[in-house]
Amino acid sequence: MKLNFITFMVRDIKASVAFYQELAGLQVINRMNPGAGEIVFLANEKGETMLELIEFEGVEKVATKGMVLSFSADDELGELREKALTLGYSPSEIIAKGPKPKHFTVADPDGIVVEFSV
Repeated sequence: MKLNFITFMVRDIKASVAFYQELAGLQVINRMNPGAGEIVFLANEKGETMLELIEFEGVEKVATKGMVLSFSADDELGELREKALTLGYSPSEIIAKGPKPKHFTVADPDGIVVEFSV
């Protein structure tokens, strides 16, 4: 068994898509407009990581506490953190203490904590 995708009911699909494209390097692989809103599937180039973002009016939106999405960064961590700052996000400092690998965190547009590590 494998996890196919994770779905988030987002507040602003354009902002969420931009976040995951710009920082996590995900690409839009499918986009649907069923009339009541919009659905966007994003994945990495190998299709191993897939997120489904949905924006429908009147639907309860994602609320998180105690959840972290973790991405293994392809780029140099310092450069990726600087990119997050340039894009207007507020990343943490780079944390280089074990037992976790070197990483930083940043909240996506819905407040989901996203970790980038090397």
